[in-house]
Amino acid sequence: MKIPVIILGGFLGSGKTTLLLSLLKESKARGLSPGIVMNELGKKDVDGYILQEHTGANVEKLLDGCVCCSRKDELPRTLELLLARRPDVIYIELTGVADPEEIAKSLLEPALCGRLVLHYSITVLDAENVLEYGSRFSADKQLVRTLRRQLSSADLIIVNKSDLVEPETLWRIEKMASRHNTDAEIVFTHYSKINLAPLLGGISPQEQRIPAPQRGSRELHGMALKRINSVASGQGATAVQEPESAQLSSYSQVAAVTLTFPPGAADGIRQELLEGFFREWGDSLVRAKGHVRLAGRDGVQLVQYAGNRCNWEFSRYPGQPYVVFIGLNLDEKQLTDRWSALFYRP
Repeated sequence: MKIPVIILGGFLGSGKTTLLLSLLKESKARGLSPGIVMNELGKKDVDGYILQEHTGANVEKLLDGCVCCSRKDELPRTLELLLARRPDVIYIELTGVADPEEIAKSLLEPALCGRLVLHYSITVLDAENVLEYGSRFSADKQLVRTLRRQLSSADLIIVNKSDLVEPETLWRIEKMASRHNTDAEIVFTHYSKINLAPLLGGISPQEQRIPAPQRGSRELHGMALKRINSVASGQGATAVQEPESAQLSSYSQVAAVTLTFPPGAADGIRQELLEGFFREWGDSLVRAKGHVRLAGRDGVQLVQYAGNRCNWEFSRYPGQPYVVFIGLNLDEKQLTDRWSALFYRP
């Protein structure tokens, strides 16, 4: 029997890793042995460590590039490594600027198509920011096209952080998503919490393997969306088709810069100083994450910055502190110089 693959896509900071954590916990409860591929733009592994810390999962990591572009050739080899461990299901979490359709095509390569089958392609949206992406990233045509393909290629679209916006915004998001994909189910939730049972339907330990059922009514809804007015759901719409010339790469101006703490910063950095540093870069900084030491606090903190929101939680990360910056047209020298100045103020 072929091993089912679930692809998790969506823009930076939308909640993919949170969803994957839930999937891994549910997999364990069902007695499933999962294989995991984690792709990150930065040179440091943030999300993979989060998965290992919370679930103890063994993660294959593809760092410092996008698996559908600069790291494309590494995916088949990575999947081969996972297949040797005889997993019951494989999860592939993409970078926020990856095209899930390119990954789905990779599963059809002769060396893999007889052993793997795409079970679901999921795209997670950030309800607070998704409607602004078209205008915010209008100068990066390739990125805009990729964000559209994240929608058009999905079997399931999860509108995450729905509790942070008004119902009218949710209706606008639904209309936008339906315009790009008339077939996908759209669910609204927060903290990426949905009913996982339909996603894992038909997946069982290999010794009990039965064919997966046909996709039908999936009942994946997290938070119900109550309508006051009916919303057009893309009647007559079709998935956006891009010309072949537009499909050469997923993004052009997005890059990652990894900043490490200088040797003299054993006492860490003040929380308000670091959060101010994130906001200093405005729209050019899309995402930041890392493991840092905060002045006046014991241990290490995991910091995640997206959509002008900063979240902190305790971490057992044993290595040297660092932060990964991901954004548009970031000036690495300017960023590094300003970072160093934070620690050497007169």
